[in-house]
Amino acid sequence: MTSNSTSSKPDFWYWVRAALANRPVNDGPPHGDDLPPVYRVNDYWAMARQGESWRAQRAHLVLLLLATVTAVLAGQLGSRVQAVLAAVLYGLTLVVGARAARRRADPDGHLHRVAAETVKSMAWLYMVHGGPFHSRVADPEALFTERLEGAFRQLRTMGWQDPLSTGPLPDSDQITPTMRTLRAKPLQARRDAYLRDRLQEQTEWYRRVSAKAQTAARLWSAATITATLLALLTTALQAAGLIGGWCVAGLLSTAVAAAVAWQEARRFRPTAATYALVEQDLETARIAMATTVTEENWAGAVAETERLMSPPYTDLLMRGGPWHASAPS
Repeated sequence: MTSNSTSSKPDFWYWVRAALANRPVNDGPPHGDDLPPVYRVNDYWAMARQGESWRAQRAHLVLLLLATVTAVLAGQLGSRVQAVLAAVLYGLTLVVGARAARRRADPDGHLHRVAAETVKSMAWLYMVHGGPFHSRVADPEALFTERLEGAFRQLRTMGWQDPLSTGPLPDSDQITPTMRTLRAKPLQARRDAYLRDRLQEQTEWYRRVSAKAQTAARLWSAATITATLLALLTTALQAAGLIGGWCVAGLLSTAVAAAVAWQEARRFRPTAATYALVEQDLETARIAMATTVTEENWAGAVAETERLMSPPYTDLLMRGGPWHASAPS
């Protein structure tokens, strides 16, 4: 799953120092450093493991393509050196694939992303009196700890490794001073902060990622179609006896297969369509919460809006949603 974090990629020890720091209370908008320490660590590991997974997939496909090209050249030129090189490249392809399977970077990254976004969503619910953390709850901090541990128990059954127990970060208070400060403010201040620093930020993020994915989908589709047409042309020319015996069509077919595999791995089209739908839903929710939502139904409206940004919801749309019918052209 793609991350909806707006932070950059600092090194790991930055996050450890940020988590351990005694940060003063401020009245600015909550950012990554103001959210629970467990969010920051999981956000880092989600980006790191996701990047590792993509690099492994890219290396696997590139090695396979290079091995095929080298093998074709070895067959055409009768070169033993190139044949040995092709064998080495195929061997490296197997090694990279086996290592990626053993490392489990993709599923681990997904679980860390789910953990990070769950914590982030729960933190916002707590700060603005949303969902179960409404204004009438007796002990919101105890409820936050209880709900957080419940979410973590479920993630552990799926193989998630808790960084608070396995990493260098000690168990600490997950409710930051900034979170307490915002929760103590009146409804209008909390509403403004949520609409500006949560909804507007996430709406722009979904819009930006959807546009990038749509552009990437068009470019890769154009490259795939072009390579397929070239393979068709070379095959027709070979059949007519107009070009020699070089297996250009085979090389182009391998390139097409690699391009299709990369598109399937990155899921450009479903990402573009799914995130465009979420962006529209968030914009609708933002307008409603700014105009018609009252204090009585504020908690429910926030909870529903957070559901729209949750990884399970976007995963559901990505896997079985209407993207195939509404994918951008």
